[in-house]
Amino acid sequence: MKFGNNEVIERATTGDVDEIINLYRAVYGRKYPISYGTDPELLSRSIQNNETHMVLVARDLNQKVITGALITEIDKENKIGKLVGLVVHPNFQKNKIGNHLVVYVGEHFLEKESEINSLYATTRTITVGPQRVFIKNQYLPLGIFPNAHRLSQYETVTLFAKFRKGLLEKRVPTKEVSQSLIPMYNILQNIVPDLSIPTGVPLSSPEAPSTNEAWDFEIIRAPHYVYRKFLETFPDPKDRFFPFHTPNMLIADKKGRIEIFAYFSKRDGYCTLIKATKPISELAGSLTSLYMQLDDIGVSYIEVLINVKLTQFIEPLLAGQFVPSALYPAMREVDGKFEDYIVLSRTMEPLNFRGMAVISQFKPFIDQYVDTWKQVNLDTIEVIYGTK
Repeated sequence: MKFGNNEVIERATTGDVDEIINLYRAVYGRKYPISYGTDPELLSRSIQNNETHMVLVARDLNQKVITGALITEIDKENKIGKLVGLVVHPNFQKNKIGNHLVVYVGEHFLEKESEINSLYATTRTITVGPQRVFIKNQYLPLGIFPNAHRLSQYETVTLFAKFRKGLLEKRVPTKEVSQSLIPMYNILQNIVPDLSIPTGVPLSSPEAPSTNEAWDFEIIRAPHYVYRKFLETFPDPKDRFFPFHTPNMLIADKKGRIEIFAYFSKRDGYCTLIKATKPISELAGSLTSLYMQLDDIGVSYIEVLINVKLTQFIEPLLAGQFVPSALYPAMREVDGKFEDYIVLSRTMEPLNFRGMAVISQFKPFIDQYVDTWKQVNLDTIEVIYGTK
């Protein structure tokens, strides 16, 4: 694809690896949390595997320099793609290179090819530039992840997604979901007026835990062992739905009551709970024990992805101080039907939105998150006046 003054977008080759890595370092420094920007071997493997990745570069043919790069991870099993690592050379910022790269990916996967139903991307909030690129390309804002990554400070990131034409219209929503999810649906419906949304069911009173015992967990961080055990425990791919997250940590109750497979990035404190041998919600009153032990090893942010129809699992997590952060409609196709997923998150650090730059479409998500966080963490405080 040619654009501009003798510039071209094309697939990267292994000979481009060093120049791409140097571009990431020039723009983001050595603390860039995405491994493609710091691990030459990973980047080289990704370039060579067209089944799981599309690694694009923008080249200035006159100056013979790479002016931008974008990586798309591909999950054909779940028909979803993820755009990561968008980077543009500082000397070529005015050439709309980022936009051209995003346009190329969208046209390739959602128009020319038919193996992907949707593409998604997250953006940092230190500048609105990347957010404007995705909005311009008809990506829908779906939510925010407060304190999700620790770089020079804790940063909030945004979530965007774009769908194959007509896909959202085919989606038939779940009839009923937890009332706590309805504000997220309302925000999304304001953005997409034709989007059908479910009916909210009032929260049920949480069951009192059967015991006040604090569970003790053993944490195993052995990526290859954990992944082998994950595949052995859940041999059916349908039971492993969490696109682009591979478990590298096992959290096991010392009494053998539950094992939780998770991904943990020590570099920035990000942790996702991918799958457990029992619903995580069954921990109920013991969730605090889990939080404390994860905090001890450096986890600052926890995330769970769950189907919106699983109200019986969502409500205990909400009671355990998880907050709805993002809503991804039609994220998964099952037997020709498209199902919605909610991202619940819990930050271990104080919320701090100062200095954050977001486009206006994300303001309702921020307001809703803050309101819910206050309800979960402040409105439950019991205040006693006077003396007895």
